[in-house]
Amino acid sequence: MKAFFLGILLIVGMSQSFAQKKQKIAIQSLSDIKIDADLSEWDTLHNVADQGFWFYQLAQDASNLYLAIRVEDYSLHISAILSGIVFSVIPDKKNRDEILFLYPYTDREAKRAINQEGYRSEEEEKRAFIERSRGYFVYGFPTIPSGLLSFQNEYGLRAKIRTDEGTLYYEAVIPKSLLDYTKPLATLKLAIHDGITPLVAPKKSASTRSGGMYRPYRGRPTPRSKDIRIREVLLEAKID
Repeated sequence: MKAFFLGILLIVGMSQSFAQKKQKIAIQSLSDIKIDADLSEWDTLHNVADQGFWFYQLAQDASNLYLAIRVEDYSLHISAILSGIVFSVIPDKKNRDEILFLYPYTDREAKRAINQEGYRSEEEEKRAFIERSRGYFVYGFPTIPSGLLSFQNEYGLRAKIRTDEGTLYYEAVIPKSLLDYTKPLATLKLAIHDGITPLVAPKKSASTRSGGMYRPYRGRPTPRSKDIRIREVLLEAKID
């Protein structure tokens, strides 16, 4: 599995997040989207930072917000499998939590077990990481307890991921009723998690922050370089 672990080294050495300006996008209307990571319903995906490493698109109907992502870059592909893809809604006011949805979520024990098992191919090992995802990691949803959420949840949150010939495909659905955002515009973030930056970090003090034990952690901005894989994109969009 030398090539696989080389990919992990590339993640740490070449992929970074940094502060970006919000991009204004129009969310298209689509119906009958099946969450199967097939992406055949999607006509066009946006090229993140025009790098050609990964692509995204959003859609909506009366009840749901949909997300499609395709990852072409090897290091980001591996990073998404190991550490997850993040969808979040950035609050427009202070003392409010960021809404965060991450999948896949494979804990340390499962990762350790997989690394100790013998696989005949890298594809088999990648499938093992996906299949042993314990569920979705959620944070900041007004009506859902933060933490691990089952795949068979009653809230309507669903996501699917698959790999095919070195490309990763991802689809998710988030019911609009679960989102706390400012109309008519919402600030959204899509990211491939690096597995190092904490998803949430301890609050400095109960007196200076609102209730709860954690707040979103955005990390330290990193200077842009042509050799850096951009991990996140900030979007400003209208959710009808």
